[in-house]
Amino acid sequence: MKRAIPIVWCGTMVLAYLAGSAVGPVQSAAGQAPAAGQQTPGGALPPGDYSRIQLAPDQGEPTLFSGQDLRKAHAALQARAAGGPVANARELMKPLVTRTHSYILLHRPALTTQPPNGEQHEGVTDVYFVVGGSGTVTVGGELENRRISRPGEFLGPVKGGRAYKLAAGDILNIPPNMPHATIPDTGGMTYVLMKVNVGIYPWSLINGTP
Repeated sequence: MKRAIPIVWCGTMVLAYLAGSAVGPVQSAAGQAPAAGQQTPGGALPPGDYSRIQLAPDQGEPTLFSGQDLRKAHAALQARAAGGPVANARELMKPLVTRTHSYILLHRPALTTQPPNGEQHEGVTDVYFVVGGSGTVTVGGELENRRISRPGEFLGPVKGGRAYKLAAGDILNIPPNMPHATIPDTGGMTYVLMKVNVGIYPWSLINGTP
């Protein structure tokens, strides 16, 4: 009996140690809140910490693009179009480029040749805000004889896809990496092009402005 006591005592101590090792870290983690700015196990920041993230200085300022001014710009761009796109008409709408997105004014006159060149952007969502005129934008399918225009961007005729008929007031969202081609109607189509940087490439390569 005397020998049994030390054995029982040692066994009890081992079990207590193992139980403490298993429970200790859980109690510690549960009893201590994450420090400010420290990510939680799920990868999200604690409530209130997102507002502490410092944005780059080029996030932009509040900007209004007047619908009345843009409609006037459509008429002016129609007059100056000569068979090719009229982009970055800075005196009609100043381009806005931030770290996450950009806006430019673009006019496409009626095509003189068929089929139109399509494009595909790996790192950008394109959003068309139609200001005036009308046209058809084909989205999807694939680019035939695809060629690189710059890193992450390609050109070529679009084969397949879905045709969207657009007119003034319409908005079309084109997700990244989807071929698309624009065929304006007679009189052309003017739209504000918003490019959204999805973070694959440096924004300087894909912001759509010189």
